[in-house]
Amino acid sequence: MNPEYKIPVDLRRLLDQERVKVVSSREIDYGTQYRLARDDETEVLNVYRTGKVSTGSRASSLRKLLESWRLSRNAQKRTRAMGEGGAPFGPKPVLDGTSRIGIDESGKGDYFGPLVVAGVRILGEKAAKALQELNVRDSKKIESRAVRRMAVHIPEAVGNENVHILALSPQEYETRRIRSGSINLLLDELDAEIIGKLKAEVEVIVVDQYAASARENLAPFVPEGVRLEVRTRAEDDAAVAAASIVARARYLEELESLSGRVGFALPLGATHVVDAGRRVYGGRGMAGLEEVAKVSFRTTRKVTGG
Repeated sequence: MNPEYKIPVDLRRLLDQERVKVVSSREIDYGTQYRLARDDETEVLNVYRTGKVSTGSRASSLRKLLESWRLSRNAQKRTRAMGEGGAPFGPKPVLDGTSRIGIDESGKGDYFGPLVVAGVRILGEKAAKALQELNVRDSKKIESRAVRRMAVHIPEAVGNENVHILALSPQEYETRRIRSGSINLLLDELDAEIIGKLKAEVEVIVVDQYAASARENLAPFVPEGVRLEVRTRAEDDAAVAAASIVARARYLEELESLSGRVGFALPLGATHVVDAGRRVYGGRGMAGLEEVAKVSFRTTRKVTGG
Protein backbone atom coordinates (compact mmCIF):
# COMPACT_ATOMS: atom_id res chain seq x y z
CA MET A 1 0.00 0.00 0.00
CA ASN A 2 1.25 3.48 -0.81
CA PRO A 3 2.25 5.00 2.57
CA GLU A 4 0.73 8.35 1.59
CA TYR A 5 -2.70 6.83 2.16
CA LYS A 6 -1.86 6.86 5.86
CA ILE A 7 -2.25 10.63 5.95
CA PRO A 8 -5.70 11.30 7.48
CA VAL A 9 -8.29 11.98 4.80
CA ASP A 10 -9.24 15.44 6.06
CA LEU A 11 -5.59 16.45 6.34
CA ARG A 12 -4.88 15.19 2.83
CA ARG A 13 -7.82 17.26 1.59
CA LEU A 14 -6.40 20.32 3.35
CA LEU A 15 -2.95 19.75 1.85
CA ASP A 16 -4.42 19.51 -1.64
CA GLN A 17 -6.52 22.60 -1.04
CA GLU A 18 -3.50 24.57 0.18
CA ARG A 19 -1.27 23.33 -2.69
CA VAL A 20 1.07 21.48 -0.33
CA LYS A 21 2.99 18.68 -2.05
CA VAL A 22 4.20 15.40 -0.55
CA VAL A 23 7.72 15.24 -1.99
CA SER A 24 8.91 12.08 -0.24
CA SER A 25 8.08 9.54 2.43
CA ARG A 26 9.92 6.94 4.48
CA GLU A 27 9.09 4.39 7.10
CA ILE A 28 9.92 5.24 10.72
CA ASP A 29 9.33 3.31 13.92
CA TYR A 30 5.58 2.66 14.19
CA GLY A 31 4.66 4.93 11.33
CA THR A 32 5.57 6.94 8.24
CA GLN A 33 7.41 10.23 7.88
CA TYR A 34 6.49 12.58 5.04
CA ARG A 35 8.38 15.57 3.73
CA LEU A 36 6.00 18.29 2.59
CA ALA A 37 6.73 21.38 0.51
CA ARG A 38 4.97 24.56 -0.51
CA ASP A 39 6.79 27.34 -2.35
CA ASP A 40 10.12 27.68 -0.48
CA GLU A 41 8.92 26.07 2.76
CA THR A 42 9.36 22.44 3.82
CA GLU A 43 7.95 20.53 6.75
CA VAL A 44 8.22 17.08 8.27
CA LEU A 45 5.01 15.25 9.08
CA ASN A 46 5.04 12.06 11.15
CA VAL A 47 1.96 9.84 10.97
CA TYR A 48 1.93 6.97 13.45
CA ARG A 49 -0.03 3.74 13.26
CA THR A 50 -1.83 4.74 16.47
CA GLY A 51 -3.34 7.71 14.60
CA LYS A 52 -1.12 10.26 16.30
CA VAL A 53 0.29 13.01 14.07
CA SER A 54 3.27 15.27 14.82
CA THR A 55 5.36 17.88 13.00
CA GLY A 56 9.05 18.50 13.25
CA SER A 57 10.55 21.46 11.39
CA ARG A 58 11.13 25.05 12.36
CA ALA A 59 8.42 27.68 12.59
CA SER A 60 6.80 28.56 9.24
CA SER A 61 3.37 29.22 7.78
CA LEU A 62 3.32 25.59 6.61
CA ARG A 63 3.96 24.31 10.11
CA LYS A 64 1.32 26.71 11.43
CA LEU A 65 -1.17 25.23 8.95
CA LEU A 66 -0.44 21.69 10.18
CA GLU A 67 -0.54 22.67 13.84
CA SER A 68 -3.85 24.45 13.33
CA TRP A 69 -5.27 21.27 11.78
CA ARG A 70 -3.91 19.13 14.63
CA LEU A 71 -5.36 21.40 17.33
CA SER A 72 -8.71 21.49 15.53
CA ARG A 73 -8.66 17.69 15.28
CA ASN A 74 -7.96 17.34 19.01
CA ALA A 75 -10.78 19.75 19.81
CA GLN A 76 -13.15 17.71 17.66
CA LYS A 77 -12.11 14.55 19.51
CA ARG A 78 -12.89 16.21 22.83
CA THR A 79 -16.19 17.37 21.40
CA ARG A 80 -17.16 13.88 20.24
CA ALA A 81 -16.07 12.40 23.57
CA MET A 82 -18.73 14.49 25.31
CA GLY A 83 -21.63 13.22 23.24
CA GLU A 84 -22.51 11.37 20.08
CA GLY A 85 -24.11 14.47 18.62
CA GLY A 86 -20.91 16.49 18.83
CA ALA A 87 -21.87 18.24 22.07
CA PRO A 88 -19.81 21.39 22.58
CA PHE A 89 -17.56 21.97 25.54
CA GLY A 90 -16.86 24.93 27.83
CA PRO A 91 -18.98 26.81 30.38
CA LYS A 92 -22.68 27.07 29.73
CA PRO A 93 -23.95 30.50 28.60
CA VAL A 94 -26.22 32.56 30.82
CA LEU A 95 -29.91 31.62 30.77
CA ASP A 96 -31.63 33.70 33.43
CA GLY A 97 -35.12 33.91 31.93
CA THR A 98 -34.85 37.59 30.99
CA SER A 99 -36.33 38.31 27.56
CA ARG A 100 -33.46 39.35 25.32
CA ILE A 101 -31.90 39.70 21.89
CA GLY A 102 -28.42 38.38 21.13
CA ILE A 103 -26.53 39.56 18.04
CA ASP A 104 -23.35 38.14 16.52
CA GLU A 105 -21.63 37.95 13.14
CA SER A 106 -19.66 35.49 11.06
CA GLY A 107 -17.38 35.96 8.08
CA LYS A 108 -16.05 39.40 8.92
CA GLY A 109 -12.46 38.18 9.00
CA ASP A 110 -12.79 35.54 6.28
CA TYR A 111 -11.46 36.42 2.84
CA PHE A 112 -13.88 34.17 1.01
CA GLY A 113 -17.61 34.10 1.54
CA PRO A 114 -20.28 36.45 2.84
CA LEU A 115 -20.66 38.61 5.89
CA VAL A 116 -23.48 37.24 8.03
CA VAL A 117 -25.10 38.95 11.01
CA ALA A 118 -27.75 37.14 13.03
CA GLY A 119 -30.05 38.04 15.87
CA VAL A 120 -31.87 35.61 18.18
CA ARG A 121 -34.64 36.71 20.52
CA ILE A 122 -35.48 34.66 23.62
CA LEU A 123 -38.94 35.25 25.02
CA GLY A 124 -39.97 33.32 28.11
CA GLU A 125 -38.68 30.35 30.05
CA LYS A 126 -39.87 27.76 27.53
CA ALA A 127 -37.60 29.10 24.80
CA ALA A 128 -34.73 29.50 27.26
CA LYS A 129 -35.11 25.91 28.41
CA ALA A 130 -35.24 24.66 24.81
CA LEU A 131 -31.93 26.41 24.05
CA GLN A 132 -30.44 24.92 27.19
CA GLU A 133 -31.44 21.46 26.02
CA LEU A 134 -29.75 22.16 22.69
CA ASN A 135 -26.57 22.96 24.64
CA VAL A 136 -25.84 26.17 22.74
CA ARG A 137 -22.29 27.53 22.95
CA ASP A 138 -20.06 29.98 21.17
CA SER A 139 -19.90 28.61 17.61
CA LYS A 140 -16.09 28.82 17.67
CA LYS A 141 -16.13 26.01 20.24
CA ILE A 142 -18.21 23.69 18.09
CA GLU A 143 -17.05 21.80 15.01
CA SER A 144 -18.63 22.89 11.73
CA ARG A 145 -20.91 19.89 11.23
CA ALA A 146 -22.34 20.27 14.73
CA VAL A 147 -22.86 24.01 14.14
CA ARG A 148 -24.97 23.29 11.07
CA ARG A 149 -26.98 20.60 12.84
CA MET A 150 -27.64 22.80 15.86
CA ALA A 151 -28.60 25.82 13.75
CA VAL A 152 -31.53 23.90 12.31
CA HIS A 153 -33.03 23.46 15.78
CA ILE A 154 -32.57 27.00 17.12
CA PRO A 155 -35.56 28.47 15.21
CA GLU A 156 -37.59 25.50 16.42
CA ALA A 157 -36.55 26.27 20.01
CA VAL A 158 -37.28 30.01 20.03
CA GLY A 159 -39.72 30.37 17.11
CA ASN A 160 -38.94 31.30 13.52
CA GLU A 161 -40.15 34.86 14.13
CA ASN A 162 -37.44 35.26 16.78
CA VAL A 163 -34.52 34.63 14.44
CA HIS A 164 -33.36 37.20 11.90
CA ILE A 165 -30.38 36.70 9.58
CA LEU A 166 -28.73 39.18 7.24
CA ALA A 167 -26.29 37.67 4.75
CA LEU A 168 -24.33 39.91 2.38
CA SER A 169 -22.63 38.25 -0.57
CA PRO A 170 -19.03 39.40 -1.18
CA GLN A 171 -20.27 41.87 -3.81
CA GLU A 172 -23.05 43.19 -1.56
CA TYR A 173 -20.55 43.44 1.28
CA GLU A 174 -18.19 45.60 -0.76
CA THR A 175 -20.99 47.85 -2.06
CA ARG A 176 -22.44 48.46 1.39
CA ARG A 177 -19.03 48.80 3.07
CA ILE A 178 -18.11 51.59 0.66
CA ARG A 179 -21.48 53.26 1.17
CA SER A 180 -21.20 53.01 4.96
CA GLY A 181 -17.61 54.19 5.09
CA SER A 182 -16.12 51.26 7.03
CA ILE A 183 -16.80 47.69 8.07
CA ASN A 184 -17.63 48.80 11.62
CA LEU A 185 -20.20 51.32 10.42
CA LEU A 186 -21.67 48.63 8.18
CA LEU A 187 -21.98 46.34 11.19
CA ASP A 188 -23.70 49.18 13.05
CA GLU A 189 -26.28 49.36 10.26
CA LEU A 190 -26.87 45.62 10.18
CA ASP A 191 -27.15 45.33 13.96
CA ALA A 192 -29.56 48.26 14.02
CA GLU A 193 -31.69 46.53 11.39
CA ILE A 194 -31.85 43.39 13.51
CA ILE A 195 -32.73 45.39 16.62
CA GLY A 196 -35.55 47.05 14.70
CA LYS A 197 -36.86 43.66 13.63
CA LEU A 198 -36.72 41.92 17.02
CA LYS A 199 -36.95 44.68 19.66
CA ALA A 200 -40.54 44.06 20.78
CA GLU A 201 -41.02 42.62 24.28
CA VAL A 202 -37.35 42.44 25.24
CA GLU A 203 -35.63 43.74 28.35
CA VAL A 204 -32.01 43.55 27.25
CA ILE A 205 -30.06 43.52 23.98
CA VAL A 206 -26.61 41.91 24.00
CA VAL A 207 -24.15 42.51 21.15
CA ASP A 208 -20.73 40.97 20.68
CA GLN A 209 -18.43 44.01 20.53
CA TYR A 210 -16.67 44.69 17.24
CA ALA A 211 -15.71 48.35 17.81
CA ALA A 212 -15.40 50.79 20.72
CA SER A 213 -17.98 53.02 19.03
CA ALA A 214 -20.61 50.31 18.65
CA ARG A 215 -22.53 51.06 21.85
CA GLU A 216 -22.84 54.78 21.09
CA ASN A 217 -23.91 54.12 17.50
CA LEU A 218 -26.50 51.48 18.40
CA ALA A 219 -28.02 53.28 21.39
CA PRO A 220 -30.45 55.42 19.30
CA PHE A 221 -32.07 52.24 17.95
CA VAL A 222 -32.73 50.70 21.37
CA PRO A 223 -36.24 51.21 22.82
CA GLU A 224 -36.56 53.26 25.98
CA GLY A 225 -36.24 51.13 29.08
CA VAL A 226 -34.31 48.36 27.30
CA ARG A 227 -30.74 47.74 28.50
CA LEU A 228 -28.01 47.58 25.85
CA GLU A 229 -24.89 45.51 26.50
CA VAL A 230 -22.05 45.73 24.00
CA ARG A 231 -19.08 43.71 25.19
CA THR A 232 -16.35 41.30 24.23
CA ARG A 233 -16.87 37.56 24.74
CA ALA A 234 -20.60 38.16 24.70
CA GLU A 235 -21.13 34.54 23.63
CA ASP A 236 -21.38 33.76 27.35
CA ASP A 237 -24.96 34.99 26.89
CA ALA A 238 -27.27 32.27 25.54
CA ALA A 239 -28.93 34.53 22.97
CA VAL A 240 -25.57 35.65 21.56
CA ALA A 241 -24.31 32.06 21.54
CA ALA A 242 -27.41 31.03 19.58
CA ALA A 243 -26.91 33.94 17.19
CA SER A 244 -23.28 32.98 16.67
CA ILE A 245 -24.34 29.44 15.73
CA VAL A 246 -27.04 30.62 13.33
CA ALA A 247 -24.68 33.14 11.71
CA ARG A 248 -21.85 30.62 11.35
CA ALA A 249 -24.13 27.98 9.86
CA ARG A 250 -25.37 30.42 7.22
CA TYR A 251 -21.80 31.48 6.47
CA LEU A 252 -20.74 27.86 5.96
CA GLU A 253 -23.76 27.20 3.76
CA GLU A 254 -23.04 30.22 1.57
CA LEU A 255 -19.33 29.39 1.35
CA GLU A 256 -20.21 25.88 0.23
CA SER A 257 -22.43 27.32 -2.50
CA LEU A 258 -19.64 29.64 -3.69
CA SER A 259 -17.20 26.71 -3.65
CA GLY A 260 -19.55 24.84 -5.94
CA ARG A 261 -19.57 27.81 -8.27
CA VAL A 262 -15.76 27.84 -8.67
CA GLY A 263 -15.38 24.07 -8.62
CA PHE A 264 -13.24 23.57 -5.51
CA ALA A 265 -13.44 24.09 -1.73
CA LEU A 266 -12.74 27.70 -0.78
CA PRO A 267 -10.76 27.87 2.47
CA LEU A 268 -11.91 29.49 5.68
CA GLY A 269 -10.11 32.39 7.34
CA ALA A 270 -7.74 35.00 5.96
CA THR A 271 -4.45 33.08 6.01
CA HIS A 272 -3.48 30.37 3.55
CA VAL A 273 -6.01 31.73 1.05
CA VAL A 274 -3.71 33.27 -1.54
CA ASP A 275 -3.29 30.12 -3.64
CA ALA A 276 -7.06 29.60 -3.76
CA GLY A 277 -7.52 33.24 -4.69
CA ARG A 278 -4.99 32.95 -7.50
CA ARG A 279 -6.76 29.86 -8.73
CA VAL A 280 -10.06 31.77 -8.92
CA TYR A 281 -8.42 34.86 -10.42
CA GLY A 282 -6.50 32.85 -13.00
CA GLY A 283 -9.57 30.99 -14.17
CA ARG A 284 -12.33 33.59 -13.79
CA GLY A 285 -10.59 36.96 -13.67
CA MET A 286 -11.33 39.85 -11.34
CA ALA A 287 -15.07 39.56 -11.87
CA GLY A 288 -14.97 35.96 -10.75
CA LEU A 289 -12.87 36.82 -7.71
CA GLU A 290 -15.33 39.55 -6.72
CA GLU A 291 -18.13 36.97 -6.69
CA VAL A 292 -16.47 34.88 -3.98
CA ALA A 293 -14.01 37.09 -2.08
CA LYS A 294 -13.97 40.31 -0.08
CA VAL A 295 -11.63 42.02 -2.49
CA SER A 296 -11.04 45.05 -0.27
CA PHE A 297 -8.83 42.82 1.91
CA ARG A 298 -5.12 43.45 1.37
CA THR A 299 -4.87 39.78 0.43
CA THR A 300 -6.20 40.71 -3.00
CA ARG A 301 -2.92 42.45 -3.84
CA LYS A 302 -1.07 39.18 -3.31
CA VAL A 303 -3.69 37.31 -5.31
CA THR A 304 -3.62 39.60 -8.33
CA GLY A 305 0.00 40.71 -8.07
CA GLY A 306 -1.17 44.31 -7.94
